Amino acid sequence: MPKYDVIVVGLGAVGGAATCHLARAGVKVLGIDRFSPPHSHGSSHGDTRITRSAIGEGVEYSQLALRSHALWREFEALTGQTLFLRNGCLTISGADAVVMHDVDDFFANVANAAKRYDIPTRTFDDAAAIRARYPQFAVQPGDKAIVDEEAGVLYVERCVAATLDLAAQAGAQLMRDTQVMQIEPSASGVEVATGDNQRFTADRVLIAAGAWLPQFVAAELSRHFTVTRQVLHWFEIKSNPERFRPENCPVFIWQLPRRGGVASSIYGFPLEGDPESGLKVTHEESGPATDADHVDRNVDPVNETARTYRTYIEPFLPDLGPRCVRTATCLYTRVDRSRFVIDTDPRSDRVLFASPCSGHGFKHSAAVGEALAEQLALGKTRHVDLSPFKLERLRDYLRSP
Repeated sequence: MPKYDVIVVGLGAVGGAATCHLARAGVKVLGIDRFSPPHSHGSSHGDTRITRSAIGEGVEYSQLALRSHALWREFEALTGQTLFLRNGCLTISGADAVVMHDVDDFFANVANAAKRYDIPTRTFDDAAAIRARYPQFAVQPGDKAIVDEEAGVLYVERCVAATLDLAAQAGAQLMRDTQVMQIEPSASGVEVATGDNQRFTADRVLIAAGAWLPQFVAAELSRHFTVTRQVLHWFEIKSNPERFRPENCPVFIWQLPRRGGVASSIYGFPLEGDPESGLKVTHEESGPATDADHVDRNVDPVNETARTYRTYIEPFLPDLGPRCVRTATCLYTRVDRSRFVIDTDPRSDRVLFASPCSGHGFKHSAAVGEALAEQLALGKTRHVDLSPFKLERLRDYLRSP
């Protein structure tokens, strides 16, 4: 039975990064994925993701984002690929704003994180100032905004491919299109069985399986995770396409007003390339729960796309039209309060699991993967602190009022 120092289950954003850092550290590592990353079955596809430095979900996340930005630049130098476009992130909010990622003080947290970590920002204290700089957004009286200057766009498929290429170059063994069926810890190691009747052992295992993670962790953990389906939309630009070019349009998050039946925020990206490709902008879905193996990948043009346009796009982005150029679906693995959970499995301290998602995980994946690799190889992390994301901290948050 082949023996490894570490086996990584799942080679998406976090698992791929962890495998890369383990291999570069000289660890004998095997990475296994059910598909062939980058792929469109999980959470890390659809061309782009927002990266932010001043994190509204909590200031403890900013350390991860800032370290990830440094790692993306390092990976760019090593691969010759463009992975990160820094053009800022505009966050808009108002007095009657919806809650973002279960965080009531999201907008205030952005400013607090920027102050703590010396992140350069620009602020707009009223709607007139926002409209003067960003006329593409139909802001209302009482709206305010802040621009995180260290933020921008990550090209997700390129990022995943780059980490896996670097992992392979450093000596990692990668098994694609291979389904893990069982993870069995013992006193002497951990045995991993695959669907093609292969078995492998390792001293330690990292489960970074994204939306499939609940299938592998102890039953007492799986109840904390809810998988939801998200729909990505690219809407036509019917006027003023220059307003959406990267130099004129940062990535953006808009905490919309609650009035008028709005129940969610919207987020979007600048236009790169042909305006006919449309602008990627959409809102976040809160449910219902699904699972990674049975999610509906079809997008309803009336009840989903047309409704999204009428409710979330037309009133706020008047330069966009109702024609949807493209759609895609992806998965969130949610935890209450939109927390990350990174800890050891109660069955064995030889099994580490990571669920840094809840809809805002990709931007942090390079640093989380590096920290997990350090924890597995060295027993400690050197660049970031993962202790805020232990399971007990989640329980503390759930007990708090």
